Amino acid sequence: MSLAGAAVIAAAYLDVPVVPGGDEARRWAEQELSQRVYQNAKPGLGEVVWNWIVRFVNDFLNGLNGLNGNLGVVLGLVLACVLAGVAVWLTRPRLNRKLSAPRGIFDHAEALSAAGHRNLSAAAADRGDFAGAITERFRAIVRAAEERTVIDPQPGRTADEVTGQLIRAFAALRGQLGSAATLFNSVRYGNAAPTSAD
Repeated sequence: MSLAGAAVIAAAYLDVPVVPGGDEARRWAEQELSQRVYQNAKPGLGEVVWNWIVRFVNDFLNGLNGLNGNLGVVLGLVLACVLAGVAVWLTRPRLNRKLSAPRGIFDHAEALSAAGHRNLSAAAADRGDFAGAITERFRAIVRAAEERTVIDPQPGRTADEVTGQLIRAFAALRGQLGSAATLFNSVRYGNAAPTSAD
């Protein structure tokens, strides 16, 4: 048989339609749909929830067409209040975490001396915890100023507030004190990743 003859026979076999049985067709469909491209195309949980909410609101609003106009407005307002309540309920835990974070300079149960804060700073730096080292070093500066009665102790005072008071006493160090307060705030509240140079 020539090569051309084999090609004609192969083409004839390719033209024959494949008609699988029910079980075989189901197996083929499962194999095809289990491929990654189909799994990746599935909508995510957020999209499913959003689509459900949109369908619910559309069905609700379409159902209002046959109602009295005033009743429809009241129901629409009730629905808006419920949705606003759900939005507040979902975002409130994140807001509470932000609001409950300690904002003062000191958060130790017991007051440490400036030397105590310097020791904590050195220990943190030795173990590579530069954020802790910076935080404790700034606290040491504040506590030293309190111990020397340059500033009065005030619980809950922020780094910016204490820096303003320190600048009044040490005007020549305005730049260094401002930089120290900015670094303290960015490490303590902004989750900055400081280096040993900081």
